[in-house]
Amino acid sequence: MSMSVRIVLGNATDEVKKAVKFANDGLREKLAAIKRGQVAKKSGSRLRSVLRSSSVQIGSYLYMPGGHWKPINCRPRWKVAIIIPFRDRYHHLPIILRYLTPMLKRQLLEFTFFAVEQANRDLFNRAMLMNVGFLEALNFTRYDCFIFHDVDHIPHDDRNYYGCTGMPRHFLSGVDRWNYKLMYEDFFGAVTGLTRDQIVQINGFPNVYWGWGGEDDEIRMRVEEAHLNITRAKGPIAFYDVIHHHHNRAPPALDRFSLLETFRTRYRGDGLNNIVYPEPTYTFNLLYTNVSVDIKRIYPSGVEMRSTAVTKLRDRQ
Repeated sequence: MSMSVRIVLGNATDEVKKAVKFANDGLREKLAAIKRGQVAKKSGSRLRSVLRSSSVQIGSYLYMPGGHWKPINCRPRWKVAIIIPFRDRYHHLPIILRYLTPMLKRQLLEFTFFAVEQANRDLFNRAMLMNVGFLEALNFTRYDCFIFHDVDHIPHDDRNYYGCTGMPRHFLSGVDRWNYKLMYEDFFGAVTGLTRDQIVQINGFPNVYWGWGGEDDEIRMRVEEAHLNITRAKGPIAFYDVIHHHHNRAPPALDRFSLLETFRTRYRGDGLNNIVYPEPTYTFNLLYTNVSVDIKRIYPSGVEMRSTAVTKLRDRQ
């Protein structure tokens, strides 16, 4: 991480380290007060205040701990949350942030990186972590759109715009491991974006895919079921390289094909409106906000449901 920190933060590194420590101390105090009932509940304004008090100007941007960046010399058109679901991939995080942070600054966006970590040894559940990232990011500010980004995908070109236009959007036209092509024509994984309202419209993402594969196909099916048109990137501008892995891929989701077959009878009761998870642990890092959560298996009934997650989401609207 140290090399990436020096590349991104430069001469401001020492000042940022102090700001991050101060912000983490303030965050712990704020969350403890919430737990004791001294503060009614988490909200964007309360958690954002912890960050504002620790801000540092770096060039033409205002940096706030945890990888929150806001341009100073212009009013940004979009507020973007980049959600990175992962586990045991801390060697990949600094590489992707080394490339994405300068790129998004050159695009004059206001943005934040959230690394949403699965804090258990169960099979990996990428889509459920995406739901958690969406809901928890809204505790900081009212983002216009959310980009769900695999931790190992590095974009080639600054012209691959990460703003909120043309969503739902599939950001890549090809990757090096597939000879700069897609795995299949309607692939909707790796790097995708939706607006806040679109995510609510499709009931977020499925919570039932434990293991590798299937969830990105269901997300595409949810988008199509809602009659939303996917914008697909074209040409070399949207090429990505994949960081070489130093570990075994997660085991496949053995029930992924049967889950896709039952999609229409299940998706309205499987997503934002039935998700339940323990209170996550927040940590502000120099280049990103870590959200660590011990997700558990959920068994949807296939009928319309309401949950505390949806209630909290409506409170934030």
